[in-house]
Amino acid sequence: MQRRRSPWPFSAHPGRLLVIARRNLLAHKLRSALSILGVVFGVAAVVSMSSVGEGARREALREVAGLGIDTVTMREAPHAASDGAGNASSGSDSASGEGLSADDAQAIRHVIPGVVAAAPVAEAASLLSSARRRMEATALGTSPEYARIMDLRLASGRFLAALDVRDSKRVVVLGATLARALFPLGDALGGLVRVDDGWYRVVGVLTDRDAPRGRAGPIHARDMNRTLFVPWTTLARKVDNADDVDEIVLRAKSHDVVVGVAHAAERLVRRLHPYADISVIVPQEILRQRERTQSIFDLVTGTIAAVSLLVGGIGIMNIMLATVAERTAEIGVRRAVGATQADVAAQFVIEGTLLTLSGGALGTALGVAGSWAITLWAGWPTALSSSMLLAALAMAAIVGIGFSLYPAWHASRLAPMQALRSE
Repeated sequence: MQRRRSPWPFSAHPGRLLVIARRNLLAHKLRSALSILGVVFGVAAVVSMSSVGEGARREALREVAGLGIDTVTMREAPHAASDGAGNASSGSDSASGEGLSADDAQAIRHVIPGVVAAAPVAEAASLLSSARRRMEATALGTSPEYARIMDLRLASGRFLAALDVRDSKRVVVLGATLARALFPLGDALGGLVRVDDGWYRVVGVLTDRDAPRGRAGPIHARDMNRTLFVPWTTLARKVDNADDVDEIVLRAKSHDVVVGVAHAAERLVRRLHPYADISVIVPQEILRQRERTQSIFDLVTGTIAAVSLLVGGIGIMNIMLATVAERTAEIGVRRAVGATQADVAAQFVIEGTLLTLSGGALGTALGVAGSWAITLWAGWPTALSSSMLLAALAMAAIVGIGFSLYPAWHASRLAPMQALRSE
C-alpha cells in the first residue's frame, strides 16, 4: 500500500520547530532583545507617522464634508479694494458695485449652468439673550437656499422662507447648542430671542452637527451648532449695509463640474466687480492639494521607516550568521540523526521571523503610544486603524523572513561530517 505524502515539506513538525526556535531565542535574551531594536523603532515610526497622516486625512475629509464636496465659496477680502491705478477705493465703492451683493448670487444661479443653488451670506457677531441666559454668537444673514447648499437638517420647525427675506421678518433659526443654552427647560420653537437690540421669533432648530476643530487653514468651516440664521435683508437693515454681503456660497449639481462652475462664477463676479478683491474657495481642490501634500509626507516618512527596518534587518542577519557559526555542531548532530536541509533552513527562518514579529509587536505598541503622545502634546489629530497595525506586523514578518533566508541557506549547506568535526 502506497503511503500518503504529507503536505508539510519538512520532516519535523512545525509546532516542534516553533518550540525549538523559542527555546533558542530565550537562551540569549539580551542578544535577542538588542537585535530587534531596529525593527522596533522602524515599526514604531511606521505606526506613529501613519497615524498622523491618517488623522490629517480624516480631518480634511471632515472639514470638506462640513462645507460639501460640491460647493464653492466666494469671499470678499476684509480690506479695501484698489482701483486700476492702485488707489484704495472708498466705502462708497461698495455701494456702487465693488463688493459682493445678494444680486450676484441670483446672477450666478440663473446664468451659470450646473449651479443648483446660490445663497448670499452676511456675517455679524451678535449678543443673544432670552429669559434665562445671555451669550455671544455668530449671526448669519442668508436666504432659504443656504440650507440646501450646506445640507442643514432641522430638529424642529422650518428654515428661512422666501417670504421672510422679502419682508425682512424678524425670525431666527437656532443651532442646536444655542437652542439648548437659551431654552434649557423647554422647546425653543416659537420662543422669543433678543438679538442685539431686537426680538426675534424662533421658527426652527437645527440638529446637532460635528463641530470643526478650528485649526487654521483655507477651509473656514463654521460651527453650525453655535450659529443663528436670520434673513439677510433683516441683518442688512440692522447693520445698515444695503445689500452687501460677505460671501456667496453655491452648490454645483455634481462634484464633477464643481471646478468648472467655480471658474465660471469667478469670471462673472469679476466682470461685475472689476476692482473687488474676491477669493474663490473650492473645498474639492483644497482636498486634492492636501492629498498631494499628504502623499509626499507619507513617502518621506515611509522612506525613513524603511531605512530603520532595513537597518534592523541587517542586524538580524548578522545575529543569525553568528548563531549559525555558534551552532555548527548542533546542525551537524541534527543532520546526522535525520534532519533534512529543509528542516535546518526552516529552523533558522522561523527563529528570524519570531525575532522580527516580537520586534514588530513591541514597535506597534510603541507606535500607538507615540500617536497618543503626539495628539496630547502637539495637538495634532491622529487616527489608527486595524489595517495599519496589521500592515506594520506584516512588514516586520517580511523583514524577518527576507533577512533570515541567507543565514538559513548557509546553515542548510553545511555538510554533516564537517559540522560535527567543528566541535
